Amino acid sequence: MRWSLVVVALFYAVSAAAVPAASVTQANTLPWWVFAGFIGLSLLCVFTTMLWWRARRPQPTVTASQPPFHLLHDDISGLPNKWLVKQDFLTFITSRPQAQLALVLVKIDQFERVNQLLGYSHANLVLSQIARRLNQAAATHQGILPLSSTDAFVAHLGGVDFLLLVDQQGKQHQAGYLAHQLEQQIAEPLLLRGCAVDYRILSGISLYPQHGQDFSELVEKAHLALQQRLKSAADSPLYQDEMSATTPDKLAMMAELQQAIASQQLQLDVQPQVLLPDRQVVAAEVLLRWAHPVQGLLAPKQFIPLAERMGLMFPLTCWVLQQTIQMLATLQKEGIVLQLAVNISSSDLLQIELAEHIQQLLAKHQVKPSQLILELKEEALMTEPQAVLPMLQRLRALGLVLVLDDFGTGYSSLGMLREFPLQQVKIDAQFISGMHKSDAQVAITGAIIDLAKNLRLDVVAEGVEEQPTAEKLTRMGCIRAQGFLFSQPFALAGLPAWMRQHQFNQPAG
Repeated sequence: MRWSLVVVALFYAVSAAAVPAASVTQANTLPWWVFAGFIGLSLLCVFTTMLWWRARRPQPTVTASQPPFHLLHDDISGLPNKWLVKQDFLTFITSRPQAQLALVLVKIDQFERVNQLLGYSHANLVLSQIARRLNQAAATHQGILPLSSTDAFVAHLGGVDFLLLVDQQGKQHQAGYLAHQLEQQIAEPLLLRGCAVDYRILSGISLYPQHGQDFSELVEKAHLALQQRLKSAADSPLYQDEMSATTPDKLAMMAELQQAIASQQLQLDVQPQVLLPDRQVVAAEVLLRWAHPVQGLLAPKQFIPLAERMGLMFPLTCWVLQQTIQMLATLQKEGIVLQLAVNISSSDLLQIELAEHIQQLLAKHQVKPSQLILELKEEALMTEPQAVLPMLQRLRALGLVLVLDDFGTGYSSLGMLREFPLQQVKIDAQFISGMHKSDAQVAITGAIIDLAKNLRLDVVAEGVEEQPTAEKLTRMGCIRAQGFLFSQPFALAGLPAWMRQHQFNQPAG
């Protein structure tokens, strides 16, 4: 370019000198077209030089814009964030049309307790250490895909949620095995300022392409699987189709369930509970049914999980409590002494108005609190033990009887059971039904009875269907039982008449 400018400058200099000289020698001025040609030629030289310079100038390389590091990684853990792992997911499935990929969602359970105990700054330090530990453990397992970040196998989705991508090609149960291994490896307490910080992690898994092809949908389904584990203490972290609450059928059922109470579609049955030595009826369990106008009589397992997810459980429980306490008042007026048991869910225990509502119903119908039994599933106590404990203490202070239902099927620790103000445990029917066929079942049932007694809890056996089973339970020290041997469930409204008939048939003395 510099040589081009020199040529143009020389052209201007020669031309400038030539024009005056020509004017002097010719004694006449040059014609106008000479000046016009001079100016045009000058402009042409300049324009040609600019075009040549642009052609020779190096063109900038066009590259895809890459967001800065802090937009691709979590501030606390330094791990790749949701945006980056989504890009890795899309890249993987695009490059491998037959890909089989698992999304493993890992959550630190009950981390809010760490926040309360240590404060947010120290809790964030614990969170970063757990994240580092999780990433180091993931790096030792084959099948977990490395992410688009140095030494990263785990993405931090925010909060206490993390995500791993597992190549499932040819290994159907790879993700489940890895999730179980990580849960075991990461569970060791952390030391912070000389204190041991306890925590646990749980996981949920969704599969591509079986459960969907959209990244956000798969993450949501993995989260549903994790929530199911928290609620039901399920062993498998794998998503199942029935976990989704957004299908058209379930949405329609939800709308129908909201109208079920007003349209008198709900009904209550009872099953009596007896003292084994003399068959005296001392209590009865209230069982909820839904007389659906199209689907017929529905058992609780067909609609209660939906009511839990949709926030309809507490209104249902309040209706059951009202009907139950009204029946207790009717029995009391007829001189029949009996306890009635109602099942309470984990979401019910988190309702701050539960205790006050029960107290008002008891006062209104003048029923003694000791006549009402609340049966609690093990997962209801263990999902958020610190949250439900104050409510249990309030209910016990009212004089209600608290029973742990399906004892032996969950994962609660003996230490936690001692903290809860329980009076009874019910042995699940699965332990009782095979007692007359298997010595192993007898041994297991006996161990459960001994354990309950050591915790100073009364024992109730449910699912008793045969006389030899009742006799074995009596010898093992179980006092109460319910099951088809004594009575099948029947309508709550028929309880007073059934009790009168039962008392009439009882031998005198």
